[in-house]
Amino acid sequence: MLSTLFLLLYAIREWPMTNAMTTEISPTVAFLLERGCANDTEIIDHLLFDRALHYNKHKLPSPQVDVRIEMWVQEVTSVSELTQDFEIDLYMNEYWTDPGLAYDILNPCQGNLSFDWAVMQNIWTPNTCFINSKKAHLHRSPFTNVFLMVFPNGSVWSNWRIKSTGPCLMDLSKFPMDNIECTLTFESFNYNKDEVFMRWGDPPLTIFKNIELPDFSMTNFTTSNKFQLYAAGYWSELTVNFLFRRRSGWYLLQGYIPTYMTVFISWIPFYLGPRAIPARTMIGVNALLALTFQFGNIIRNLPRVSYIKAIDVWMLSGICFVFASLFELATIGFLMRNEGQPLSKVKIMKKFSVE
Repeated sequence: MLSTLFLLLYAIREWPMTNAMTTEISPTVAFLLERGCANDTEIIDHLLFDRALHYNKHKLPSPQVDVRIEMWVQEVTSVSELTQDFEIDLYMNEYWTDPGLAYDILNPCQGNLSFDWAVMQNIWTPNTCFINSKKAHLHRSPFTNVFLMVFPNGSVWSNWRIKSTGPCLMDLSKFPMDNIECTLTFESFNYNKDEVFMRWGDPPLTIFKNIELPDFSMTNFTTSNKFQLYAAGYWSELTVNFLFRRRSGWYLLQGYIPTYMTVFISWIPFYLGPRAIPARTMIGVNALLALTFQFGNIIRNLPRVSYIKAIDVWMLSGICFVFASLFELATIGFLMRNEGQPLSKVKIMKKFSVE
C-alpha cells in the first residue's frame, strides 16, 4: 500500500498535467499502477497517444540536448581517383535523453522497448546528417534499416545503416607510393550547439574487419570535433578521417618491371653490327611504342592533374633511354652512309694524284 501511494505521488510530481487535471494523474497511469507491470503495447499507447502527456516532437527535450555519436564501419566498397571519393557502408549510433519518453513510472515488464522507422517519425530526433557527402541513403533490404530503442529513464538509442559517398583529398605526386585521405563530417542539420551539443562516444569508431581493397588498404583513422560558424550561430561538427595506402603490387608487375625490361631490350642494337640497320631500327621503334602503350595504360585511370607524378618521372626516363638508343642508331647510320658504295670519279682522281 505504501509503495503504491509513493508511485502515485511520484507521478503527480514528475509528469506534466493539463490545467483541468492538476490534482489527478492520467487514468492510464493509475490503471497500470493498480494492475502491476506494463507490457510494450500499453507503454507505447501511453507515450505516444495519451493526451495527458502532451508530447511534442517538435520541441527540444531539454534546453541543450547532449547527443553522443558512435560510428561502426561495416565495409569500404570503393575508392576512386577519377571522381576523388569513396563509398562506405556504416552504422550511425545516436544516444540522447528525452524526459518525455520516460516510462519507468509504469513499472515496465521489460527493460527497454525496440521500435522501427515508423515510430521514429513520431518522436523528437536531432536530425543529423553528413554535410560533406556527395550522396547518402539508408539501406532498404528488404525494409528501412533503422533501429530505435527507448529505455525506462528516457534514454534513446537510434541506429542507422547508411551507404555514403564522401570526398577524398588526393596528392598524386608520389603515385603509386602515395596515401589518400577521405573525410566524413557529421552534424545536426537543424540545431546549433546551444540546442544540440554533439560529441564522440567511447570508442568513437569501430571497424568490424580489416579494410582491404584491390588498390588500397585502410591504415589509420582519426576523429575530431569543432564548432563551425554559420549565419545562425555555431554548430557542433564531428569529423572522421580515413587514411588509405595504395597497394603498389599491380603497378610493379604491370608498369615498373615491363618498362625495365623494355629499356634493356632497346640496348640490344648496341651489340649488333653497323650493317644491321633495319634490325636495329625495328627494335628501337618497337621499344618506344611499348613504353608509350604502357604509360597510357597506367595513367588512363588517373585524373588529369597538372603536376609531375613519380610514375611520370619513371616512364619519361625510360622513354629518354630508348630515344637515346635511336639517336645513337641514327648517328652511326649517318657516319656509315657511304660504306660499300663505289667511289666517284673525282675521288678516284684524287686517290691517284695522292699516290
